[in-house]
Amino acid sequence: MVINAYVRENAGDAALLSVCLRHVREAFPDGEILIAGMEDAAVHPTFEGARNIGSIRRYVADGTVSLPRRLLRKAVIGAASGLATLLPRPLARVVLRTLPAEARREADAVMSADLVVSNGGGYVLARPGLDGHQNVFFVLLPAMLAQKANVPVVWAPESFGPFPSGLQRKLVGRVLRRSAAVLARENVSVTELRSCGIPDQQIERAVDSGFAFAPEKRTDWRARLGVGPADRLVGITARRWLAPAAQERYERELARTIDAVQATGARAVLIPQVSTDYLGDDDRIVERRIRDYCTSGPLMIDEVVDYRDLKGIYDECSLLIGTRFHSVIFSLTSYVPCVAIEYEHKTGGIMADLRLGDWVVPIAEVTHDKLWALVEPLLKDPAPYRAILDANLPGYIARAESLPARLREAV
Repeated sequence: MVINAYVRENAGDAALLSVCLRHVREAFPDGEILIAGMEDAAVHPTFEGARNIGSIRRYVADGTVSLPRRLLRKAVIGAASGLATLLPRPLARVVLRTLPAEARREADAVMSADLVVSNGGGYVLARPGLDGHQNVFFVLLPAMLAQKANVPVVWAPESFGPFPSGLQRKLVGRVLRRSAAVLARENVSVTELRSCGIPDQQIERAVDSGFAFAPEKRTDWRARLGVGPADRLVGITARRWLAPAAQERYERELARTIDAVQATGARAVLIPQVSTDYLGDDDRIVERRIRDYCTSGPLMIDEVVDYRDLKGIYDECSLLIGTRFHSVIFSLTSYVPCVAIEYEHKTGGIMADLRLGDWVVPIAEVTHDKLWALVEPLLKDPAPYRAILDANLPGYIARAESLPARLREAV
């Protein structure tokens, strides 16, 4: 069972799921793989040959039903499944049989699996208050049910935290201490796990699985964008993250930097790393505004692009100014220099791992002057940056391929 999958329109999370499935198949060539994630199984019954069964999280957060019904689902299913984790196993199964069909499918699947793997990503975190508590609970719930049935649970390379509440840390600590493997993809997450009472010997420093994502090229992006083979492309990814006034300031400062890039003769292209309407998280909405703020008419990809095809556009870039961190990973694995805009600690942590911490700007501090001080030297001479990649990236990518052996050990 692969749990906590997201949606394929988020190219980074889709890449993590793609790599996870490949690693599971390498570890267990004759195994049957099921996916429990945030995609409706009736709409997307499979992902790269593995069957999608939906999930408890998807069911309780289903945006197609009214807010009161979602709240009722969370209350009823949370109470029933939470009770099941406390009862003896025979009674727990009786309680779980009362769940709606989609929620029951995931509960049955994780409790009857040989191995549960939580897909890599950055979702084991919380905000203060009730909303943060329920997010942590529903993320951990499938693992709690698996552990009730003595099924080993592996957390693939993941960012953990923050956890502002002692109750949240207590729950995370209880579940992760009982897991077969806990892989953290940066040092900040290691610190967060320690704060939850996870012993150092159980925390494994790992590498984001996105570094192992290398699909075959399927699209001639230069022809698609109408640019010649000699034109320099500079990619830009942006996202909605800040309060309205700060968000507008961030977008306008990016637009100023795009104008400066195009004044050098390079072509800027706005790339939507995420193009889903789930939770309104569609980069194209933000990037259309940025395009309109520009005076120089940048290129923009304004359609939904398959996550495997999207990797190819980063291969064509000479430089990336990336907010979405998996757009940075997609570029770095093609040895494209990147200036990373940090919105969560995974950005600074992984860039520091690669000795690239000097090319990170916190999203709340983005100004054209700060970006241009990093971008202009890379446009003039990327060789020093690429030398750092040459020294550090091959070993990093090799570490990203170590999960299959760890999965075999878990069972």
